Amino acid sequence: MTLARRAGRIAALVLTAIAVTGCLDAPAPSASPTAAPTPEPTPVTTSYQLDKTVWYEGLVIHVDSVVATLDERGGPVEVRLRLENPNEDDGDLDARVLLQVDPAGATAPVAMSRDSKIPTVPAHGIVGAVLTYELQGIPSVQNAAVLIGEAPNHVARIALTEAGGATVDLQPVDLTVSGRGDAGSLRITLRSGVLRWDLPDWSQELAEDVEVLTFTYDVTYTGGFSGGYAFTGANVALRLPDGTIVESRRDGHSQSVELVAARQTKKALSSRFEVPSGTTGKLSFVVRNGDASDRISFTVPG
Repeated sequence: MTLARRAGRIAALVLTAIAVTGCLDAPAPSASPTAAPTPEPTPVTTSYQLDKTVWYEGLVIHVDSVVATLDERGGPVEVRLRLENPNEDDGDLDARVLLQVDPAGATAPVAMSRDSKIPTVPAHGIVGAVLTYELQGIPSVQNAAVLIGEAPNHVARIALTEAGGATVDLQPVDLTVSGRGDAGSLRITLRSGVLRWDLPDWSQELAEDVEVLTFTYDVTYTGGFSGGYAFTGANVALRLPDGTIVESRRDGHSQSVELVAARQTKKALSSRFEVPSGTTGKLSFVVRNGDASDRISFTVPG
């Protein structure tokens, strides 16, 4: 091999070594950065033991508890209740049961899920139900309330906590009433009275601007006519504090109609009167017999 060829080969080997060394000294390419996984929100289960009772459409509804399983995205809320029917016929709750998450009323109440059902309640029976509400973007029900019914009717309201506002149970109010009214040969002895916001025998809730007063009494015909006395709604009325005279409801259920025999008494008859909501003060049960009349006064407390 000639001297020139040997020198060229040596030079080539040197250049190759330099290139390999340069490659070894170059920094290794870095891997693409990977974002840390975002943890899923952890739902929190909160139980509210309420043990509240409301009266609606002739049913006695026990709202036992509410269980909420929520995170920042919302989640399910279960309302657990029992429906009691003290009446002679099977009963259904026609009103909607809603969850009001905003006590100020700025947002509409939430309706129960389609899978939730309120069963028919047999006469003198009691049934349970669990109603589910799916909340979206609501992380807490601390200020919530369960609503039974909606406008324009009366609405029962059960707050989950004190922050949810006042509870409205619509419990019937027994009135202290007594006395006797004599109008000619007709005598009525008043036994009891009750204030309600529903018509149990119709399974119906009243409009929010009215309520009903129902009175139970004994009727005596003191005369001697052998044909007796035909007692009807024309023989009674209710006088309100402002002097307004109210007749008994003419719905087929609200007024006793009886033939009272001479010198006999029919016991436990009744009359039901519809009056404006919030009626309080001194009222009178009016006994009427032709031109004769008498009053039995009583007070409806505030």
